[in-house]
Amino acid sequence: MSVKFQGNTSDVFLKQTNRKRTRVNWHEAACCALQIELRDYSALLEYMDEYVLSKNHYRIDLLVIKKLTNQVISKNIALIFKTFNLFEIKGVGSTVGIDSYYKTIGYAGLLIDQTGEKDQYSCLDVSLSFLSCHYPRKLMKHLQEERQLSVEKISPGVYHINKETFNTQIIVTKELPPKDNLYLRCLTDKLHDAGLAAKLTDDYTQHRKQTIYSRYMHQITAANTKAKEGVHMVIDEWLYEMCGTSSDEVIARAKKESEEYFQPRIDSLSSDNRLLSAQNDYLKSLLIQNNIPFNLETECEAD
Repeated sequence: MSVKFQGNTSDVFLKQTNRKRTRVNWHEAACCALQIELRDYSALLEYMDEYVLSKNHYRIDLLVIKKLTNQVISKNIALIFKTFNLFEIKGVGSTVGIDSYYKTIGYAGLLIDQTGEKDQYSCLDVSLSFLSCHYPRKLMKHLQEERQLSVEKISPGVYHINKETFNTQIIVTKELPPKDNLYLRCLTDKLHDAGLAAKLTDDYTQHRKQTIYSRYMHQITAANTKAKEGVHMVIDEWLYEMCGTSSDEVIARAKKESEEYFQPRIDSLSSDNRLLSAQNDYLKSLLIQNNIPFNLETECEAD
């Protein structure tokens, strides 16, 4: 059976294929958004993106070190923060699944095993945060019905999982109040709300010279310049004006950065080992500066 293309059908298919290949780096956008949301506490927090846990390529999406453990952070998304704060970040098209949930708990245990003297740190020194656009109904049902854990909605979009091994929360970005969490709330490729886009524009304009803001805004711009069913989103013209570039330039740059980002970041095990060693050295110096005890083992013990 042969397939015949009539009219400009092949052109439409090519355009759809190109759009699919232009991937937005939601991980980078989320990491930037978190730092922006917690900007009032920048002196207190250290961010380590894609932190390597071991020589087996295990990575934490984002590790946030709280330098002064007794300092209170009153921000709604950081109330559970301890010394070591792990973030699992999900893209716009996905949510937190049961497997991903337990994988991150395992990573937290591995981090404790690597850090400090024997039995020095415990679950009391670690918090887990899951960042998701959508409410993870299947996971929540599992935690409540099978694990018998209680889920407490402490504020719009922030859910604490009580009696879990680690202090754990699930942050649903689409439920967050723009007044308190503007940048996390705008982590979407469906930013149709003109009022919300205007608020984002106004705040960004005040900080546009700061790299972290421009990195965030570039990803959000790229995500929202995609035409859907032949109609551009209502905020496109604002985003173009705000970023000072055309839609073609935005998409081209996003595609280039996407290809660079989604290529394997580490080509071999030896490279991973060097990165792990470098990260551990940096973490050691950070802990020393803030009087946090440590003893990171970078070499595996012989069997």
